[in-house]
Formats: sequence, C-alpha cells, structure tokens
Amino acid sequence: MNIQLVTPKFTQQWMQKDRVSAQPYRSNYSCNLAGDTVSFSGKAKMMQQATNTISDVIEAKVEREKERMSRIATTYLDALESIANALKDDGISFDRAYCELNPVKSPKSYTSKIVRSGSFKVPDAIRATLYSKNPYDLSILNDKILPEMQKRGYILAQTDVRHEELLKRGYLTPPGGNLKTAMVYELPDLDIRLEDARDSIEYLAPELRYSISKPQKSGYEDIQMRFVREFDKKKNPVQHELIILFGPNYAKAKHIESEKVYSNLRNFGELHMKFDDQTLGSHSQKAARYIDLIKEMFVGKVSKKLFLNAKNKDLYDIQEEIPIKFSEDDKNLFNTYFAGLQDRLRSCYAEQKKNAKPSELALKELMNNQRHDRTLLNKIQEGLSEAIEYFNYRTGIKETKS
Repeated sequence: MNIQLVTPKFTQQWMQKDRVSAQPYRSNYSCNLAGDTVSFSGKAKMMQQATNTISDVIEAKVEREKERMSRIATTYLDALESIANALKDDGISFDRAYCELNPVKSPKSYTSKIVRSGSFKVPDAIRATLYSKNPYDLSILNDKILPEMQKRGYILAQTDVRHEELLKRGYLTPPGGNLKTAMVYELPDLDIRLEDARDSIEYLAPELRYSISKPQKSGYEDIQMRFVREFDKKKNPVQHELIILFGPNYAKAKHIESEKVYSNLRNFGELHMKFDDQTLGSHSQKAARYIDLIKEMFVGKVSKKLFLNAKNKDLYDIQEEIPIKFSEDDKNLFNTYFAGLQDRLRSCYAEQKKNAKPSELALKELMNNQRHDRTLLNKIQEGLSEAIEYFNYRTGIKETKS
C-alpha cells in the first residue's frame, strides 16, 4: 500500500470535529437516552440542573452495572495475563496488581468524562495495560498481540474517523473501501502514538496502516486500542481498552503526571468564559495566551521530562534522571501569569456585562458565571502550586508510590 503523508495546517474545521449535538447516546450503561452526544447549552442555572440530573441518572445506572462489568473485566485481565505469559520472550509483561486497581471506570469518573467531552461514548469503561520492551517494533503488535487477542475472542472495535483527523495525522491518501458517510471512515479503533512509528508501517496489516498518529504534546507515548468480544453482537457492545506502555516506570510517570499536572490543566476547559475573540490585543486573546503559557510551562518543565526519564529507565535502562525543578523566578512567573489571567477574566466579564441585555436575569447569570470562573482559576492555581512543591521536593520516580 502506498500511503502518502503530509503535514497539514491545523484547521478550524478540525477543531470543530467533536462539537456536540442535542442527542444523548445509548451507551453500554443505557440510560434510555437516544442519540450520540449531549449539549449542555442554555442559561447557567438550567445548564447546571440538566448536568446534575443527567449525572445522577448515569451514575445510578453505572452503579447497578458495576458487578457485571467487574466480572467482564476479570475475564479480560485473565486473557491479558495469559497473553503476557505466552509472549514473555517477545518482551511483553503484565502487572496484574496494577491493572486491578481500576479495571472498571468508577461512576463518578464515567460521568465526569461524559460532561467534559459532551459525548455519551466512553470507550474505556473497562481498561488494562500491557508493557512492551520495544513497542516500536510494530510486528509484535501485528503478528503476536492482536492474533493472541483474537484467539481469546477479542477483536478490534471499529470507530468513525473523520477525514480531517486523517489529514492531521499526516495521511494524504484516504483509506479505500470503508467510507461510511461523506468524509467519515470506519477504521479499526487503534491509535499508535509513538515517535517515528511510521518507520515500521510495513509491519502492519493494510487495514491498520491508518492508525499511526503522534505522541501527545506532553511527550506521552503509547499504543491505544479498544476491543469487543467477537460473540457480542449487540448494537453497542462492551468495549475493552488496552494501553501498551514501555514499562512500570512509564506507568508510574503517567499516574503522577495525570494527578499533578493534567488533572489541573484540563480544568481550564471548565471555564464558562470561552476566550473566542482572538483579535490581537483583546482581553480575550490575552487571557487565552496566559492559559497557553501556563500549560507550556508545566508541559516543558514537568511532563516532557517526567515521561523522558521513565522511558529512559524502561526502554534503555538509563537510571539517571533529568531534574524537575521550579526556581524562585519560575514561581514568580507562574504567579504573574495567573494574576494576568484573573485580570483579563474580569475585563472579559466587564465587556459582557456592558453588552448584555438590560435584564436582572442576564446580569445574574453573568455574575454567577464570573464567580464560578474566579473560583475555578483559584482552584487550578492552588493545584498547580502544590504540584510545584511536590516536584521540587521529590527525588525520583522510584520513590513515589502509584
């Protein structure tokens, strides 16, 4: 297969690909809701009430399904453990204790993901991890892991991939024969997020050669896939997520980075104020820039180093670590960024109040939104401040329990 690659511009169309509609999705934890996604638009109070009501329904349903899902997860872990034993000589290993910590997504985590994404599709309700000494050797995935999974009744799920996403990944030639609707393709649910993985693309079966993307901006690398049981013919079968990592140090780094950095940075997406006005010099544009600077600070000073240190340990057996430290100047800059962000947020709300409809309800809504956003920014700043102190006083991945 001749697959041409490009490096396209990041388009507005791509940014909008996951925008939500008003139709909820009937998931494995069916809530008697029709459709695929949900919108929480409307007045602030109504939006919060709707969110709370939906969250309560989902959480109750997930709680009722927990025992059944736990049994399914146990069977899944049994299969992965047997595969790791069979592929031990190929560098595959499995930490049963690690995977049993959270094999089934909790009701609160399940609901939180729906609210953040605006979609009722939660493809990692059941999840597990395998370690590979060399995940860059894609022949192990193609010729060993996937066939072993199929022997045990697990096949790759199918997922819809928009043409814009394929362009973003770098593919110019579209896949043939699996066009689902206009500009939407049905492909195996596999995402190879590894550095220079295309160097090994010839080791993949033709139907998997559109599954290579890129590492995350944080430097995080993995292979991510979702399986369904071959016998499960339901419209929405239970999906089983599998993550392949370099090893236990990388898994520990993933846990630390998620808890200390990502969990705080993602809360910027919960702000009611959406800094859409990108006019140069506008309050909105400057606020968005402050958020970018804060994210870049923690990605550069923490995330990338954390994942690089862990990768060096697991893949190359290099134990020395790049130090992760925040100087006093870094701390001062961090506080300056947040002070500037809070100031621009006030200015953005002042502009909205000035242009708002002359009604008590509209003004009250803006006041509630502003209070929410100010409190949320304080929470984010506090969480990241704690992360700074944590990394300044820790001495290595090995000394931190996952």
